[in-house]
Amino acid sequence: MNNDMLTTIIGGAIGLVSALSGVYFQRFLDRRGELNIFYKFCYRKERSVSWGFETGVNNINLFTVPIVFEFQNTTNVTKVVRDVNLLLYKGDSFVCKMDQMDHLRITSKKGNTITNEEDLYYGAEKGSYSFVIGPRNLVHHECEFMYKAQDSELKNLKFDTLKLRYYDEKNKEYLFLIRKINDCWNKKLYPNDKEWILIK
Repeated sequence: MNNDMLTTIIGGAIGLVSALSGVYFQRFLDRRGELNIFYKFCYRKERSVSWGFETGVNNINLFTVPIVFEFQNTTNVTKVVRDVNLLLYKGDSFVCKMDQMDHLRITSKKGNTITNEEDLYYGAEKGSYSFVIGPRNLVHHECEFMYKAQDSELKNLKFDTLKLRYYDEKNKEYLFLIRKINDCWNKKLYPNDKEWILIK
C-alpha cells in the first residue's frame, strides 16, 4: 500500500468519525432540556362543581377529579406522554385506577321533549389520554377522571393518596404523588387549585 492510498484511507476515516461525532453531538444538544408537566384541579366541564366525592344517579358513589394539564417540552425533540391516569393508593398499597373520561353528552329537556344536546370532550383527539408534545412547545389539555362504587364496595376501596402515572416514548413508567385525600367517600367537594402545580 503506497503512502497516497494510506493517506486517503486515514483521511476518510477521520472524516467519518468527525461526521458521526457531529451527529451524536447534535442529538445531545437536541435532547437538552426537559418535559415539564403542570396541573390544576378545576371545575367539571358540564357544571360548576369542583372535584371530590358526591352521589350520582341511582345513589352511585362518585369520586371525580377534573384536571387541566399543561405539558411544556423545552427540548428540540418530540416527547410523548402516554396513558395519563390517576391511581388510588392506601399508603404505599395500590387500590385501583380511575376511569379516564373521554366524552360526555349533556341533554336538556322540557317535559319529555329534548331541547338541547351538547357534547363535551376530554383529553386529546378522540378522547385519548396520550399526548404528543412537539419540540419547544407547550400544549394544554382538559381531562377528567372518575371512579364509581356501590355502597357494598366502599369498605374495600379505602384510599388516602392520589398518584399520577404515565409512560414516555420508551414505555418507561413515571409515578408521582399529587394529592393526599382525607375523609375518603364522605360526601365532600374540595377547593380548586388557584395556581399551576409542577409535578416533581
